Amino acid sequence: MSDTVVDYIIAAVAMIADEGWKLLPDYTFELSTGLWRHRSEPVEPPLRLRQVGYAPDGTMTYPEHRDRAYESVLAHYLVEARKVLDERRGPASEGEISAEQVSGDFEQLRWFELPAQCLV
Repeated sequence: MSDTVVDYIIAAVAMIADEGWKLLPDYTFELSTGLWRHRSEPVEPPLRLRQVGYAPDGTMTYPEHRDRAYESVLAHYLVEARKVLDERRGPASEGEISAEQVSGDFEQLRWFELPAQCLV
C-alpha cells in the first residue's frame, strides 16, 4: 500500500474510534443474529453462494469486484466523513433497554453500547 492509503486508513480508523458512537442511530441490531445493519442499506449480500463455482482445473471462480477509488479522492472522503460526524449527536439519551427487550443472559454478555432505538 502507498503512504497515502496507509495514512487514509489510519485517519479513518481513528475517526471512527473517537466518534463512531454518533452513528449508532443509523443502524439496527438484530438480537437473534447479532448482526448490525445500516437502516438504509439493502440486505442483499455482495456475493451469493450460488455465484461461487469451480473451473475444470479445480480453481474457485466467482465474480470479481474491482471497483477502486483513486488515491486523490481519499482526502475528500475524510472531509465528508467529518461533516457527517459533526452533524450527528449520537443516540438519544432516553430509552434504556428494558428486561422485556433482552434477556438477562444477553445483558450479562453484552460489552458494547446498544441504544434501545437500535433494537429491531
